[in-house]
Order: sequence, then C-alpha cells, then structure tokens
Amino acid sequence: MAKNRKVKIVATAKKLFATQGFDSTSLQQIADGTGVTEPLMYYHFRGKEDIFIEIIRSVYEEYFAHIKSLPQNPGTQFDKISNLIRLHINIAANRPNDGRLILSHCPSSLKKNTHIYHEIMQERHDLITGYLRDCLETGNAAGEFDAHPVEELVIVIACLLKGVIHRKLLGRISESSYEYTAIEFCRRALMPNPVIY
Repeated sequence: MAKNRKVKIVATAKKLFATQGFDSTSLQQIADGTGVTEPLMYYHFRGKEDIFIEIIRSVYEEYFAHIKSLPQNPGTQFDKISNLIRLHINIAANRPNDGRLILSHCPSSLKKNTHIYHEIMQERHDLITGYLRDCLETGNAAGEFDAHPVEELVIVIACLLKGVIHRKLLGRISESSYEYTAIEFCRRALMPNPVIY
C-alpha cells in the first residue's frame, strides 16, 4: 500500500511539474491530486525537491537507456545521427511529459553545481555530445563526412535537436516536417556531396 501511494505521488507530481513547472506546483496540489494529506507525503519524501529529483532521475534513466539502445551499426554514421533525431522527436510526440521534464529548466534552488540535478544534466550533455562526436569523427575518418570543426558542429547539432524538440513540445510543429528538415539540414552540413532527397 505504501509503495503504491509513493508511485501515485510521483505520477501526480510528474504530470504537474511537466504542465505547470516546478515553481508553480505546490505540495498541496500534489497531495490533492494523489488523494493523500500533505503531512503524509513527508513519510515518503522530504519535500517537493526530493520528489522532483526522484522523477528526473527515473525519466533520465529511461532516456539514457533509449539513447544507449540505438543501433550501433545501422549502416552509416549519418544513419546514427538520423536515429538520434527521430528518437527525440518520438519522445516529444509520444511522451510529452517526459520530454518537457528532459528540457525543463531546473528550479533555481537546484542550480548549484554540487546538486544531483546538475550531475544528471551534465551526464545528459556528455552522452549526447559524446554520441555526436563519435559519429562525426568516425564519419570523417571513413570519408563519409567532411564535418569540420567537429566540436563546434557537435554543439550546433545538439542545439538544433533541443530547439526542434522544444518546438514540438509546445505543439507548434508536426513531427514529420521538422524531422525531415532537421535530418536534411544535418545531411547538407556534414556530407561532402550530399544526396538530396
């Protein structure tokens, strides 16, 4: 019973944080949405930040698992980048609350470099940039890409990805048009003689 209650608290808070934001969500709203008293929530969590961290940790564990499960040898390095773009657009389309939390600005009280949230965000940054860097360096070495300078292109593609997903989560774009455009933009930016489809 206690475990089910904790799961329900997390699910309610996740929805509220994703739709209202951390600062605009109160413990009382979470308690009301869960059907428990606010004092009972302290049996499971020390406070709102504790709930937020549990949610972010679980969302990112699943997110990291999705990234790591992308095909490692899909044919070309460009296919790997395309798969990364499609994955993010799929998360935004099918798991919008997770997507909003992935892209959310952390609460100001959690911005300290020593906080676990900072560690999670750094891990996300390292995973995405490492994935892209490996694709570009491998593609350059194989003659598939003429992608220079690598570090700057890694950041540009990561920012492009974040921006497109952000727009999708705001409901301002359809998946297909921006997925195609983002992939084609990368093709033209990276390949020495891109084939235009």
